[in-house]
Amino acid sequence: MGLFAKFFGNNQIDKGKNTNNEKAKSLALLTIPTFEFYKKVIDNIVVSETLQSELKIKIKQAFENPKLFYNKDNEFILSDRGLTFPKDNLLVPKFVLVDTLLDNDQLAEVDWKEDEEEIRFALNRIIKVKSYNFKLSGDTDYENNDTFKIIKLIDKNELKPLGFSLEILDINSDSYVFTVVPLDKKTVVELMFTKLK
Repeated sequence: MGLFAKFFGNNQIDKGKNTNNEKAKSLALLTIPTFEFYKKVIDNIVVSETLQSELKIKIKQAFENPKLFYNKDNEFILSDRGLTFPKDNLLVPKFVLVDTLLDNDQLAEVDWKEDEEEIRFALNRIIKVKSYNFKLSGDTDYENNDTFKIIKLIDKNELKPLGFSLEILDINSDSYVFTVVPLDKKTVVELMFTKLK
């Protein structure tokens, strides 16, 4: 079993006599993460067993009944992301995951033009909640760079030498959403975040 099949499930396209339309549908299904996939993401980035359990229940509900996460005006209730029912139902599991993890400081979200001090503050909140045994300096060593470059420099120069990695989840917005994981989980989490894109 290949690396992608191991982490993302063994969904395979039938190599039989599918029409082009059936092949396109099969390919589309490969790109939509399943509940099982979300459970693996949670197991790899969430440190609290209580939060893992709570989040798995919420994600299951998001798959089975996405309407639970919308108000009477059909607007998403966990955050102001502009999601509406039923148009954005396929995005509900992703943003239930993102917004719940943001609320519990397992992820952070910073604006595309955030300053270094705020980035460090966000990273230190994650590090503290995940009970990693270090804290980043409060020094602003990279303040003459843009936000993305600051994030990358902190990752390369400060987190990696300590055995950790900063992983960014693309949520198709003008902000950066990220977490910190041990280096031995870097490749797995990076691949998972790519699939959640």
